[in-house]
Amino acid sequence: MEPPARIIFIVMYVITMITSLFGNILLIYIVWKKPEARSLTSFMFVNNAVADLLVTLVVIPYTISNFYLEGVWLLTGVIGEITCKAVLFIAFFTISTSILCLTFMAVDRFYAVVYPFRQLLWFRKPKVLTPVVWLLSMALMSIVPVFVVLQPENSNDKCTANFGILGEESRVYRAIYIYFFVINYLLPVSVISVLYTITARKLWFHEAPGDGLIQNHRRQQQTKRKVVRMLIIVFTAFALCWLPGQVFQLYFAETGNESPIVQTACLWFGHNNSAINPWLYIGLNSKIHRQFTSMMSIKSKRYKSHASTMETKEMSTKAKNETCL
Repeated sequence: MEPPARIIFIVMYVITMITSLFGNILLIYIVWKKPEARSLTSFMFVNNAVADLLVTLVVIPYTISNFYLEGVWLLTGVIGEITCKAVLFIAFFTISTSILCLTFMAVDRFYAVVYPFRQLLWFRKPKVLTPVVWLLSMALMSIVPVFVVLQPENSNDKCTANFGILGEESRVYRAIYIYFFVINYLLPVSVISVLYTITARKLWFHEAPGDGLIQNHRRQQQTKRKVVRMLIIVFTAFALCWLPGQVFQLYFAETGNESPIVQTACLWFGHNNSAINPWLYIGLNSKIHRQFTSMMSIKSKRYKSHASTMETKEMSTKAKNETCL
């Protein structure tokens, strides 16, 4: 990659890192400190935020370093092997974690709207669902540490994928990339799309009979519509951000042709989802947005109060000096 393109991508990634770091830490802080903002959906947001922080603190720095190191791994021996496998494992399973969170939220909304009297009590417990999401995402991507190796090349160690370990290289990498596409994108995106289509149809085009409870029913429907609308926007952002990367992955699996600039641009779009997510949650979720606004207003009042106090002290000091003169 030419130096000008490298600098542009580094600037883009740094902006993404700063935005993601601040947004995801803020989101976790709000849900942790404000009980009013807690719900199954908000706990899924926190799981997503933790995955996005892993992308921000581990995967993006690795991507930036690759612009200069080109796969060369600075650590050697057992530590080098472990860290090499760990970084690339995190890069893959965080995608699985994000899409699993979105899938479980879609299932939750589907049952809440279409089958409101069939409450999946175990499913709605964050303490149960959180480990399920993380363990399942790790299990689905457990193939990654198998083919990621640290191998010597030109007196350096390179962290790379060695598909030949699992069989005929051309067939194996094609099969693995197709597997990643199906598990991390095609299957969950299809399932979520179907669930939200049925849920939206029920919410926007179905009228409940009876006049006695119609006002209360409308309020409930309006609340559910806001939640579903927010989740559809979040899901759409994920699908659009990762679409270029998934298409390039399929193209690479079929042709084996690499284009560093196109590949990096596609990866950046996907990683950029980690910066977009927390701000979508904060802006669209009414409970979290209310707590965020409250926090900002309190800080604004404190700042104004502090500024006013300092101004009063300065005026008092000036008055004393004038009196002495």
